[in-house]
Amino acid sequence: MQIVFLSYLSLISLGILWRFIPNLPDASTMRTAISALVIHILLPLLTISVIARAPFDDVLWQIPLTGLIVTFGCLLSAWLIYRIAQATVFKDMNDRTMGSIIIGAAWCNATYLGLPIITGVFGDELAFLPVMYDVLALTPLLWTLGVVIAGYARGDSNAPIERVRLAAKKIVTLPPIYAVIIGLTLKYMHVELPSFILHISDIAGKAVPPIMMISVGMALTVPQWKSIILLIPAIMIRLLFAPLLASACILLFSMNASIGNALVMESGMPTMVLTMALIDMYGLDSRILSHLIALTTMCSFITLQFQLF
Repeated sequence: MQIVFLSYLSLISLGILWRFIPNLPDASTMRTAISALVIHILLPLLTISVIARAPFDDVLWQIPLTGLIVTFGCLLSAWLIYRIAQATVFKDMNDRTMGSIIIGAAWCNATYLGLPIITGVFGDELAFLPVMYDVLALTPLLWTLGVVIAGYARGDSNAPIERVRLAAKKIVTLPPIYAVIIGLTLKYMHVELPSFILHISDIAGKAVPPIMMISVGMALTVPQWKSIILLIPAIMIRLLFAPLLASACILLFSMNASIGNALVMESGMPTMVLTMALIDMYGLDSRILSHLIALTTMCSFITLQFQLF
């Protein structure tokens, strides 16, 4: 497993190094292009295949339900801790900063980091787990509940119905959502995909992990000391409390060991990079969120290795 982590750390380092090589497109432009490529082409191709190959049993609801429980639990814990901190220790922290932090503490990097690590540690046969965890739980929740939280933190005066409309519009434009629907439909109807489609999907699957890791490296920024102190509770919630919640779900649902191990590790992934898009959209504190992404990503390569049981 150490070799897997060292390999992905090397790819992240290449993303960091990109910013210091002259005459190359800037990291922000590259991340935007990579995200578009993954979300609109590579991930849908991979999703259809891995869902069609996934076991058609209780994991179809256990995995996304665990994702929902973990995200809600982290969100509530972060809101409670930082609301108290805002009234006591960090009195100068405004709502926009707090909103960015609690969103970052709740949503994990289920696909960009989760997919390569889960497949690297457990094998391609569990590639469906991070896809289902993200697309059936985290991403829809980000563009619904996350939108409401971001709007509240900004002091948004838009009517609730307008926020719901904007969130629904965002969700229906995400190709991975349709890919999951297609994959589940094929699975339910017992339709086998042609071998050449599976082959294309396998090629896409091999391309996704390395470019995702490089993109994560491009997004990392150097946190300041004051940010580190402020973000310690969020880091602990994201990397330590979240896997504990997942462990409780595994016991509750009586999952098998292989799925359970992978689900604990998946839940302990660092802050979701996609949350930056939401924070930028609502004009919240993108600087503090970038620091949280950097810190949780760096710390996760230590904490993730202790989450196998």
